[in-house]
Amino acid sequence: MKLSKINRNSLVILALFVSTASVSQDSVAKTPVLKLLYFSSDNKIPSLHVQTKWKAGKKYQPAKGISVTVYLDSATTALALSNKIITDESGEAVVIMPPSLKTKWEASAKHKFIAEVTGSKEFDGLSAETEITKAKLELDTTTDGETKTVSTIVTALQNGKWTPIKGVEMKIGVKRLGSDLKIGDDDTYTTDSLGKVSAQFKRDSLPGDEKGNLVLVAKVEENEQFGNLVVEKTVPWGAKLKIENTFNQRSLFATRNKTPGWLLFMAYLIIGIVWGTLIYLINRLIKIKKLGKISG
Repeated sequence: MKLSKINRNSLVILALFVSTASVSQDSVAKTPVLKLLYFSSDNKIPSLHVQTKWKAGKKYQPAKGISVTVYLDSATTALALSNKIITDESGEAVVIMPPSLKTKWEASAKHKFIAEVTGSKEFDGLSAETEITKAKLELDTTTDGETKTVSTIVTALQNGKWTPIKGVEMKIGVKRLGSDLKIGDDDTYTTDSLGKVSAQFKRDSLPGDEKGNLVLVAKVEENEQFGNLVVEKTVPWGAKLKIENTFNQRSLFATRNKTPGWLLFMAYLIIGIVWGTLIYLINRLIKIKKLGKISG
């Protein structure tokens, strides 16, 4: 009787705990977040990246299917970069500077981009802005014997001239599948008074393509003044990729009739041991049965 009473009390406490936890989770309100990022790749036509998210506590979740319009300098129809764009599954959308705004873009060294949401109940009326100064990121390489050096220069448009900028932090790496591999010991580099960064390439014998080419990449990320700048350059500093045709050779990834001999031997050996053991046991059982009949 006491035991059943204790069990009932335990269930009641557990139910109260679960309901309290669910209520506390529901009480964390979701806040819509709109972010606008400027990107310039290889000093060509810039693009604007829109991000829509839900913020719940310290966690962010993508908000898909949100309609956003991006404007240049002023939120008027004539200055819209495109018609409404819709964020994808990851809560992101990209819009490129259209030819119709080329004259407006070239008229000034500084511009403001505005993103506005319409047609979404939770996000409706939400806006975001980012102001940038036109800048260039250039990448060059030199080789002195076995020493390979990567140099970058950051310049910004000031008073009609491209001027070197000091104190800009950047990353320099080798483009790999999934992420970039840093070229040396340092994670980041900062431009000097000439707007320049020089870093030694220390990734010797890194696998490249069939010709030994690697893609170097320099990035300025989320700079308050220049946004995101990315530049790439292909260099023959890698080890040549050798592709061997092993289709007609015995290997683990070949067809069934090309199974490696050692693997076949192991498989047949295991099968032989198992069946041998079973046959031995059956034989012993038969003998025990015969001995039982004789003794009986």
